[in-house]
Amino acid sequence: MPDAMPMALPPLLCSEFVEFVLKHHRGPTTMIVCSSRERFLEELRASIDRAHSQIPASSHGEQATEDLHLLLNPTLHLISRSQTIRLVFVPTLSHLRAFLAIYAHATRRSVSASDPIRLGSPIPFLAIWAMARLHQLTTEHSAQGISRTLAAVIEASNQHVQKLVLAEPKIVSTADDEANQIGSDVTWHDPWTEALPLLSGALRFGGEERAWSGKTVTLGAVISRWCQFVECDNGGY
Repeated sequence: MPDAMPMALPPLLCSEFVEFVLKHHRGPTTMIVCSSRERFLEELRASIDRAHSQIPASSHGEQATEDLHLLLNPTLHLISRSQTIRLVFVPTLSHLRAFLAIYAHATRRSVSASDPIRLGSPIPFLAIWAMARLHQLTTEHSAQGISRTLAAVIEASNQHVQKLVLAEPKIVSTADDEANQIGSDVTWHDPWTEALPLLSGALRFGGEERAWSGKTVTLGAVISRWCQFVECDNGGY
C-alpha cells in the first residue's frame, strides 16, 4: 500500500485511536477531533475505563504498574511522540470546514531529499476523529455532504504531505453499555454500515425506525471512494 494512500480504520474506542496515531505517526502530525474538548476528554476517559474494566480482577493488585493504561503512563517515549502532534478541536461542521480552508492554504510542509518518506516507515498524519458523526443532525448528513467535506480533507492532506487517517467511534446501545458495567459482552454497531441519502436535505419518514426517502448508500461506500479501509488489530496495520 503506498504511504500516501488515505486510509479509514475500523470503528475504534477513542483511546484506541489516540494510541494508533501515537504509535504510527511521524511529526508534524495534525489530529482533528470533531467535537468539543470537554466531550473528547469524557470519551477518552470512558474508553480507558472500559479497557481497564476488561483486565482480569486477579491482576489488578499484583500488576498495578503493568496494567496502567498506555495513555496514563507518561513515559519519555510517550511525551516525545505526543509533542509532534498538533491537536485541533472542531465542535461543528462549520468549524471543521473553516479550519480545512485555512489549513489547506497555510505554509506547506516540504519534503527534502535528506528526509525521505520510506515505504512502511512512520509518516506525518492528518488524523481525523469522528468526521462523519459531525455531519449528523445537519442537512449535510448525506453522501453529497460527506463527499464535499472529504474533498477538502484530501486537499489539505496533500498540500501538507500528510497521510489522511479517518476513524469513527464504536457505537453501543444504552442497554449494552449498562450491561458492560457488570462484565457482560457488548454488541457494537459498525458506523460504516449506516445508510445515507445521496443528496443533502433529504427527509426521513416513518416511526421509530425512520428511513430516508429516496435512494441511499452506506457511509462505508462513500468513504471507500476516497480511502482504503485497513485493519489495525493489535495496534498494527
